[in-house]
Formats: sequence, C-alpha cells, structure tokens
Amino acid sequence: MTSRSSWGSAAVPFCGVRDPAALVAPLPLEAVFTHAERMRSGRGRTVQHWAGRLAAKYAVVRLLGEDEDPSAGRLCEVEILPRPSAICDRTAACLHGHPPGVRLHGVLRDRVRPGTRVGVSISHDAGVALAVALVSASLPEDEDEGNG
Repeated sequence: MTSRSSWGSAAVPFCGVRDPAALVAPLPLEAVFTHAERMRSGRGRTVQHWAGRLAAKYAVVRLLGEDEDPSAGRLCEVEILPRPSAICDRTAACLHGHPPGVRLHGVLRDRVRPGTRVGVSISHDAGVALAVALVSASLPEDEDEGNG
C-alpha cells in the first residue's frame, strides 16, 4: 500500500509541562510510547525530548493516512528511536545526537510500499516540538533495522 500524502507534520506544545504523562493525558504513557521509547526517554531526558518523539509519532501517523485524532493504538505502532550512525553505534548509551529512526508495527507497517522507508526530522524551540515525516527510498542500513 502507499501513503495518502508525501509528507506529514505535527507540533506538540510542551511549555509549562513538567511531566511527560501530561503530554499524552488522559492516556497512560504505556499506551502511546513503546517500552524501548520509555526506557530511552526516561534516562534523564527532558519533557522536550518526549514532546519531540510524540510529534514524530503524530507526523508519521498523519503521513500514513490516520489524520483524524489517531488512537493510542496507532501511536504505539510507530516507534521513534535513535539510529546508529557511521561514527557511533552506541544508540542506547550515547547522549549525543543521532538521527531519529522510524520502526512501524501492526497495521501501519503494511501502509508503506516495499523498497521505501519513513524518515522523520524533529526540532524543539520555544516550548514547541515540531516533526516532519517523509516517505523515501530505502537505505542499505534500513534492512538491518526492519524499518518500514
């Protein structure tokens, strides 16, 4: 299947938010973020990192045609974690910037054509996290990660 759009975007405000759970309330964190995402974001990360990951999830879900208030189930089908880089493969332990990687699960995985991948770009500024998601050709390193 193909996506309905060639890009998706989202903004998540976090100004004044002190607890990541407030970003997704009334849903619990476990309903929106995968175990790996909670482990990664929970290690001394600020609310802006949680907001960036959430914005990326919304952008990907919108890209794949779930425009109308995506359910927690769809958000949890999108996993946003750092990708290994050429200079550092310690994504779990490294606190330096790594490009975000997208891994799709469930129904959303079937919405991406074989030979393509979903990529995201995340930015934070002035209490707002922004993300843009795009579909592009697969990269050689995508095969090892199982990305959609």
